[in-house]
Amino acid sequence: MKYLSLLFLLMFNGISIHAQSLTVSPVQQHANYNQNTFPLYNSNLVIGSNSLQIDDVTIDFPQSWASSNQGKKVSVLMNRGDLYLMNVDASGNRIVENRLEFFDPSDPTLHVYAFDDGRSIIRDNVANFTFFDAAGELMFSYSNSSQSVDGERESQLSSDSQGRTVVLYNPVIAFGNNTGSIANVVYGEEESIEIFRDTQREIRQLNVSSDGAYITILAANSSGSQLYLFDRFGNELYQYQTDDELQGVSLSPEANYLTKYSSGRVQVFNVKTGESMGSTSSRNSILYAAYIPQDETVIILGGSLSGRNITDPSITAVHLGLRQITRNEINLSLSTLDTNAIQIVKTEGGSYNLTGLNKNLRLQARF
Repeated sequence: MKYLSLLFLLMFNGISIHAQSLTVSPVQQHANYNQNTFPLYNSNLVIGSNSLQIDDVTIDFPQSWASSNQGKKVSVLMNRGDLYLMNVDASGNRIVENRLEFFDPSDPTLHVYAFDDGRSIIRDNVANFTFFDAAGELMFSYSNSSQSVDGERESQLSSDSQGRTVVLYNPVIAFGNNTGSIANVVYGEEESIEIFRDTQREIRQLNVSSDGAYITILAANSSGSQLYLFDRFGNELYQYQTDDELQGVSLSPEANYLTKYSSGRVQVFNVKTGESMGSTSSRNSILYAAYIPQDETVIILGGSLSGRNITDPSITAVHLGLRQITRNEINLSLSTLDTNAIQIVKTEGGSYNLTGLNKNLRLQARF
């Protein structure tokens, strides 16, 4: 078993590692969830080898599916010779079931995205995105193709929890001997803006803040990584370059602090001043890290991802002001549908909620 280092290397002198505590517990209703069971708004989702079970309703052989951010809705694509879009609420009630014209059910790039208000977006033909309203009626389509003659991978979608800011991006585009990437914000039919283009770096991560106001992009190549912070209109607010191979980045709610992390190191920056607030290293893989400025604390989810499952999970809290560390291994079976959906939210005092896993976790850090 791998362990996070007990001697996290903060960029300070003389860090204290005693007299602290960290408790981790699942919310009561999720305590018995296994790695194939995930919370919905008022029920749960069980993933089978060829089925989905939503509450007590089973859907067999879904071609593609997605749960909305708060689990209020699940969108499903079904191949019945023709392609059908099915929208289901958290109790398993079918709200929408429409046959879709002009879609090829055998298209291997088909994918559906879901929003809590009932809207859906379907990707097909590598880079085409079709937007549907809550009734399952087609609103408009948008082609995110780069038109590169050398080819590109499937475009991806990132959005805030309410679907107010939608970013479509090509993570890998071939430009001759190099690979690059492009990102576009789509506001509506024939309303979009290209906010990012790089012919030498691939997009490794792109996230939209929970309020839709900010967009973070992590782009990288063999020479290192570059971080960008934009507002939803494409104005660049911050840029940072490093030789490190970064895994991800998180943004504080007020967009004042960026937390960047590699597989074994975390560093926090003040966006306005560019000042490093502190850093910490780990011998174990880091899946996610976030800075809570009110508490001057970095919360780190450690572990290794195997498919959906997280092995050797742990939580570490680092108080940058007090220069203290506390950690706890998690003796729970954890998994995630999407690492980009993992979030840590402050509740009260030194308490936090960790969501985006098969169990919502409550954390309590004392320093």
